[in-house]
Amino acid sequence: MSIIDAIKARSSNGIMTDAAVSPEKIKQLLDAAVCTPVHHNTKPWRFLVIQGAGRQLLSDIMVQHSEDSKTIAQRQKLSQKAFRSPVIIAVAAAKPDGEKIRMIENVASAVAACQNILLAAPELGLSAFWRTGSFMYAPETASALGFEGGAELVGLIYLGYPKREMPPKSRETSEAYVRWLG
Repeated sequence: MSIIDAIKARSSNGIMTDAAVSPEKIKQLLDAAVCTPVHHNTKPWRFLVIQGAGRQLLSDIMVQHSEDSKTIAQRQKLSQKAFRSPVIIAVAAAKPDGEKIRMIENVASAVAACQNILLAAPELGLSAFWRTGSFMYAPETASALGFEGGAELVGLIYLGYPKREMPPKSRETSEAYVRWLG
């Protein structure tokens, strides 16, 4: 499959089995993740692989720091989200050193790392989907997950083996979003 075809075929499939994902496959994904463009070679990607009992800690953090956990029903629903897949990779962008580099550049590279994981997962027989939520933007969340020094959480990648294949999506073209100059 060509790279363009792989990009166009990518889709989020959150219907996964409980089967464990091997550390070797996770490492392959993370090795692909760090092959992103990065300004000034800052290597800003930070990853936390969450599995097993670690998902309960993530669940607790999600409920504690979410704006969407005001009612008992909301808290119960939110508390189950960390158990949608056997593995979750939390992805953060490190805060840059010095004034020459802007945080947006590190965030952009960390976001590209998320996309690399999403694109590489199907080749390993895995399903992956990327999620965010209000809890991610609470300043305490990144440090509660062990990301230090002002790192910003950019996403959670849920990872596992698909229970079923997703039907192909029809994709729109870029025409509505592009202007040409010159």
